[in-house]
Amino acid sequence: MKSTISSPKSWLRIIEIEIPKEDVDTAFNKKLSEYKREISLPGFRQGKTPLAMVKSRFGASIFSAAVEDLIEQSFESACKEHNVTPIAKGALSNLKAKEGEPVSFTIEIQIDPEVEIKNYSSLGIEASPKKIKDSEVDKAIEEICERSATFADVLRPAKKGDSVTIEYAKVVIDGAERKDFSNPQHPIELGNGEIKEFDKGLIGHSSGETVDVDVKFPKDFATKELAGKEAFFSVKITAVKEKTVPTLTEEFLKKLGDFANEDALRAQVRKDIEQKELDRAKNEAYNKAIEKLIDKNQFDIPQARIDSYIDHMMEELARYKRPGEPQLTHEEVAEKYKETAEKNIKRYKIIDYIATKEKIKATQAEVDKQIEQLAAYYGQPFEQVKQTMRSNGTTNRIRSDIREQKTLDFLIGEYKPVEDVEEQKA
Repeated sequence: MKSTISSPKSWLRIIEIEIPKEDVDTAFNKKLSEYKREISLPGFRQGKTPLAMVKSRFGASIFSAAVEDLIEQSFESACKEHNVTPIAKGALSNLKAKEGEPVSFTIEIQIDPEVEIKNYSSLGIEASPKKIKDSEVDKAIEEICERSATFADVLRPAKKGDSVTIEYAKVVIDGAERKDFSNPQHPIELGNGEIKEFDKGLIGHSSGETVDVDVKFPKDFATKELAGKEAFFSVKITAVKEKTVPTLTEEFLKKLGDFANEDALRAQVRKDIEQKELDRAKNEAYNKAIEKLIDKNQFDIPQARIDSYIDHMMEELARYKRPGEPQLTHEEVAEKYKETAEKNIKRYKIIDYIATKEKIKATQAEVDKQIEQLAAYYGQPFEQVKQTMRSNGTTNRIRSDIREQKTLDFLIGEYKPVEDVEEQKA
């Protein structure tokens, strides 16, 4: 077998292969013998059909099968010879295959080009979390109390802050009656709704009343089909519920987390907010670092990697599509997410290169810590969870996530790879 390879692009390889006549004849004769053992024709027992008859009746299809095997085998050999690893199915062309002659063909493949990332050790990018104000802590505590609010049925007319349960008697959108509107599954808190006219129309009415409300959906309404349209609702109120927000009593503080007093709750809330702010600031710094490295280190992305990303996006969009939303075509998704695909693939390549170069990886202690947290969350024995995660591949994903996190921290000056070496020696 002879093979030559060319590189028109960093991620594209064109391999030209020629298989000598002798090898083609050998493969064809071997395939004929295999078919002869399996074929049974009238007048002959299985395996006893004369080879000449087998060749006369089935020679063309058998030769094609032999050529397919030769193409696969020679392609694998050529990839090893030229040290290339395809990332997608190759495109076959220029096939010349006739009995009694050499077989030749061209195959075009995509590979991951070699990437070298430079100037990553001194980017000058750090996380800059903002200082948390007392007012932010106050607001967070108010929200905690709001989430713990209780609701009780009342006979009076509804007012702002009440919750009401309703049923649709009639719905008209842009002049056309709609029968496909389902009744809301959850109570509506008056004054908190996305459509202010709707809430306002229900205020002042009691349980058992039917109320007519004219509204106009906001232009940025979540359901695109309804955005900006005028509508009429005839609504029956089935219940009015008054909300009671708890105060920070000793009993309520104990229920929230056995806090000794309000100051203890405030301290924990502040700590949680500060951690969220730190996470936000770090993510912002990560993105800036990666963007800077992309600008400094230009490299190509194989089309196959982009296609794979777009296929994944198609699946995700289909899974989370809202009722009434149109399904985007593959071409529309490709146009919309091509830039995102390239950035995310480059991000992965940059992180992988730096982690490999700096020998950054997850330690066993770090992996075990995450598994312990998951085991505690699900109330399962650590060793049992660990074994399950090993068998289903979750442990490898945890290792990969930790490696990525440490690499990103390294880029913004919050981690030194030498820590791994010291821990492994301990």
